[in-house]
Amino acid sequence: MKKDTALRKISVRTAALCAGLWLVTSPLRADLGFPDYVKFPPQIQIDPDQSIIHEDLGEAEFPADASGGQMATKRGHHYVRWLAYKPAAGEPAPGYYNGTEERIFKAMQAVFVRGGWQVVYVSEDKSSFSLRLKKDGADVWAKVKMDAPQAQVNLELIEIGGAANKLTLAPPAAQPEKFGDAADIPYLAPYPGSKRKGEGHGNDPLDVTEPGKSGGEPVLVGSGTLVRSYQGPSTLSALQFMADYREALTKAGWTVLYPTASPTGILIAHYTKNGRDVWAKLFYEYGASLTYEVADVGAEDWAAKFDKDCHLPLYGVFFDFNQSVLKPESEPVLAKVAALLKARPTVHVELQGHTDNVGGDDANLKLSNARAAAVRLWLTQHGLAADRLTSKGFGKTQPVADNGTPEGRAKNRRVELVNPACTARR
Repeated sequence: MKKDTALRKISVRTAALCAGLWLVTSPLRADLGFPDYVKFPPQIQIDPDQSIIHEDLGEAEFPADASGGQMATKRGHHYVRWLAYKPAAGEPAPGYYNGTEERIFKAMQAVFVRGGWQVVYVSEDKSSFSLRLKKDGADVWAKVKMDAPQAQVNLELIEIGGAANKLTLAPPAAQPEKFGDAADIPYLAPYPGSKRKGEGHGNDPLDVTEPGKSGGEPVLVGSGTLVRSYQGPSTLSALQFMADYREALTKAGWTVLYPTASPTGILIAHYTKNGRDVWAKLFYEYGASLTYEVADVGAEDWAAKFDKDCHLPLYGVFFDFNQSVLKPESEPVLAKVAALLKARPTVHVELQGHTDNVGGDDANLKLSNARAAAVRLWLTQHGLAADRLTSKGFGKTQPVADNGTPEGRAKNRRVELVNPACTARR
């Protein structure tokens, strides 16, 4: 009996030794979607329910010292993936408070360190850690976090650098471009590698509100909107999309109004050179779904609309909240109004001011009067005879949209160009 027991103990020890030797000598699991300098112990496997995220340019924050108190934000090629942990032979199943985190940490640490990585930070419970690799001119940061009871491991990696900007845009021409609904917008080329998903044309003004400004109320321009939508490359991030378009638009002569620095999913730009007045709003949504919206104010046929309708709402004339001083970005619209009236030297017009329903009646009437008068003054200062122009405020008494929505209130806050003789004939 004693001999049998001893033999069984030897067999158990031999099996355990062989299992440990297999872990050391078996081929390491390489790549799993990551660059070839990232290798894993055999316990780390693909989770069939999770796919890798790879961005040519991304951003992540890493613990940068042993205490974890210092954080460093890095930009470059970005990889993220949830992986599965399959215990080695003889290991207990993953669970709570049974050392799973430490076993995963030790297994990964051994392989990463052997590959030249330096462990920068390890949490007290071993559930997260960060590493750095400096090799062959590359500087790579990685961080690992784990959900031990679910046997899941997340690896996020930044290879500092990232893709260069390959986007070039032609500026809008001196004369408005002519192109069909099935064509790309000539001066707003799609991101390289994108595929068209849809196109359209809306009859509403374009909302160019900068997030965080205007008290959340929309700011509108133009009287119609061109729309193009695309599916961008799978490796395109919001960070790269915004950075590349911001650079390309600026080089083409646009003024990028938003964002000025940090990446978001919205970019707003304005072009006012060569006699043009073009607004663009670009959207990036999850999965590189891209939308381009344009209001080409300079190309809109205001003359035909004014002659037909006898009035013309001037979206794109800007004032600060509750103020009547014209903002400089109003000038392209006002210049177009001046050209329209100079081409009709016998027409007398009235500038009519309107507000939404926010605030008291007297205050709104006073504000609408002052804003209409400010537009009239600008026109007289730019070559229009004062006796051809009158101004009047109507406060909130003539809404054109529902004051119950932000969009409706924005449409109601307007100055209109009106031909009283034309309206009287109707």
